[in-house]
Amino acid sequence: MDPLLIASQHRPIVYFMVRSDVFNKFTNPLLWMVHMLPIYRQRDGVDTKAKNAKVFEKTNEVLKRNRNILIFGEGFTDDRIQRRLHPIKKGAARIGFSALDYCEWKEDVYLQGLGVNYTDFNLRGSDVVIAVGNKIKLNDYREAYKENPAKTIAEVTRLLEINMRELITDVHDTEWADVHEDVMMLTRKGMHPQCFDDTISLVDRWKYSMALGEWFNRQSDESLRALSPLVNQIQTYKTSLKELGISENERFLTEHNQWGIAKKMVLLFFLLPFALLGLLHASLPYIVVKRWVEKKFKRPVFWGSTKKVIAFFACVIINIPVLIFLPKWLPFTVTLNVIISVLYYLAIGLFAQAFLASLKILKELKRWRFLGKLDLREINNMHRSVTERLHQQIPS
Repeated sequence: MDPLLIASQHRPIVYFMVRSDVFNKFTNPLLWMVHMLPIYRQRDGVDTKAKNAKVFEKTNEVLKRNRNILIFGEGFTDDRIQRRLHPIKKGAARIGFSALDYCEWKEDVYLQGLGVNYTDFNLRGSDVVIAVGNKIKLNDYREAYKENPAKTIAEVTRLLEINMRELITDVHDTEWADVHEDVMMLTRKGMHPQCFDDTISLVDRWKYSMALGEWFNRQSDESLRALSPLVNQIQTYKTSLKELGISENERFLTEHNQWGIAKKMVLLFFLLPFALLGLLHASLPYIVVKRWVEKKFKRPVFWGSTKKVIAFFACVIINIPVLIFLPKWLPFTVTLNVIISVLYYLAIGLFAQAFLASLKILKELKRWRFLGKLDLREINNMHRSVTERLHQQIPS
């Protein structure tokens, strides 16, 4: 989803650097057509220098024409949300300086970091904040680059990484990154995907998440060891939730009577006719694509965007008969029949969204009924105990 989100927010044409293993004789024409360019990595087991030299010929032309190139500088994607920055690779700086050599330093070329902050990139409907970093004008490094290219590329990359650490939540220690997530869950102030106070703006929640991450980074080993009893208590609490078969957010909604059942019922009633049309036109592609993607793609991190793209084209193709037969069945004039049929065909995507939204509401109603049968007094007491200790030891 990253390239789709970023490209939608930038008017100049964007080209994307993509891992080379998705390119083959079948995908090449399509990927090149949608401005995707391969980048070869050491782990791909090829002569990266020779392969990337050919790609750089294309990136040189792109930058000379004042287009944007999007490259994922970490070169790595976690399978689950873990708020930290991996070391930035030198490829972006190399591409920029290569373009400057190509245009004889007559054009301006910049590096600019972007921080894509999801509440959870594996969750449909996730919130996201895209933070924009400072521009680094590579032309300013002309003399240094001419004298020592490798050193200059390393220095520019270091500056880029420093700036990017200010654009995302960056918890340096992976162990404490998980604790950071638990603290956001319990305080309901940060970028947790489900446990958050909706009266706090998304940007303020993002800022809280970053500030909390910086607090963990500043702590000494001794201070972190002092948090061990709290961490153990949080884990015990989470285990108790799991044994009950509920989530922290479900517990919170039940304790504070915030399920909003009446609103959900009204919304479900309103969506129902559109959801039935979505069931008719989109349920088969939804089920088939979902099962196929989850079977073929081992890493869940790639499921969401792949399902979205494939399901979109599947719905477009499988519903073409609507355009063929519906005008013949409608009782109006030929022109009006065609107009209605085209509008109906274009609305199928909205019907599909109504179908998915209705499924979500039905699942929530089922969970509400389930939790209504549970005695949550003990787990609520555990929650109060752990949050009291948390507020004493971690600034909130």
